[in-house]
Amino acid sequence: MEYLMIILDNAAPSFCHYDVVRQESEIISCEILERGIEFAEKNALEITAIYGMENLPIEHRQLLDAVPHVRILPYLKDSVFSDDDIVVLNGSHDSSFPYRILDREITHLVVTVRLQDAKKLYSFIENNRRFFKRISVIFKDLEQADEQMLNDFRLALQKFIPLLFNMLSYERFTEIGFATDRILLSEMNNCNAGVTHVTLAPDGFFYICPGFYHDCSPPVGSPEKGIHIKNPQLFHYSHASICKKCDCFQCKRCVFLNKRITLEVNTPSHQQCVASHHERNLSGFLLEKMQKRGIMANLPKIDPLFYLDPMEILDR
Repeated sequence: MEYLMIILDNAAPSFCHYDVVRQESEIISCEILERGIEFAEKNALEITAIYGMENLPIEHRQLLDAVPHVRILPYLKDSVFSDDDIVVLNGSHDSSFPYRILDREITHLVVTVRLQDAKKLYSFIENNRRFFKRISVIFKDLEQADEQMLNDFRLALQKFIPLLFNMLSYERFTEIGFATDRILLSEMNNCNAGVTHVTLAPDGFFYICPGFYHDCSPPVGSPEKGIHIKNPQLFHYSHASICKKCDCFQCKRCVFLNKRITLEVNTPSHQQCVASHHERNLSGFLLEKMQKRGIMANLPKIDPLFYLDPMEILDR
């Protein structure tokens, strides 16, 4: 393990594919937070703290101020963000999205939006691109996507090409997760929940990730008893036969979605694979277009594929 995520508030906003089912704010107790910090220090784990909408009591702030940690924070009007913060904006619940204009610069912005609303991102990115250095987009409701929704997603991504080409070619380089990550990666760079990190929840137990906590999955340990993951090898890339055939290096390989849709943590769903391949194809087209202008000429090309789901070639 490399780091420990700590959910500070049950109602902290989702920054990934899971939904927050505990809507009422319930802040982690000081005792559990302290035990989590002690566990991280004892095991040389970095800490990522997931903040909610409510202000933390002074005792909690003092504990966190005493240790280095990355903050995952909801986008709130009066909040002060540092360069290391990850700021979350829920595009599905924000009534002003996608026309909201950010009021300050954010180093890393995470936007969650429904897959069928992907086209709305265009206006948001166009109007706010000077305010963020990186934007990571989490497309929600993948488990509900049918072939029509996935094809509509492909068409929505294609409409981004002129905007993204201008941003990457003529403006400062901005990381647009679903478009630029695959261009810059040469190997898998996935979530790795259960491999490089686990999550401490307000109930005092460890979970594979916040999604497993909110989905009421069994815990995998506690600060007192340590981390005990059943069949831990299944969370590793080396035991994901489908993913080993794939070069969608930007895919999150979300084990929470895997378990929820396919019932196996190492088996991605058809929806996750197809959506990731549409992102890959967007990256390939953008890179080809830029290389024709002599931009990023040293990067390897992203060759087109004849399939969208590695399951189609698994036995070849």
